Amino acid sequence: MVLPLLACGGMDVTSEETASEVEVGSVESQLQPNWASCSGDSDCTSNRCGCNGGTTRVCLPNSTYPKQCANWTACSSDSQCTSNWCGCNGGQVKVCLPNTSYPKTCT
Repeated sequence: MVLPLLACGGMDVTSEETASEVEVGSVESQLQPNWASCSGDSDCTSNRCGCNGGTTRVCLPNSTYPKQCANWTACSSDSQCTSNWCGCNGGQVKVCLPNTSYPKTCT
């Protein structure tokens, strides 16, 4: 004897599956396209966030566009700066400093 799908609770399973698909879709839609503002690689569909030598972090299309940022752009490590020198210059916020004559010291 074959029971109807509703008698087996099939509707509940379908509702849960649909909810899961919607959640996955909404997470994927949060990824930013090329040239949109970003704060890290995981924000971008290209998985590449950087300044392309400028002062604004955006999703970069590919590795031909450099991630490094220009002087006075917020940073967390030397590798994010075209000068390869990230620090506070005696202040409280880390930025890309022009050269090693600017102290990395933060207050």
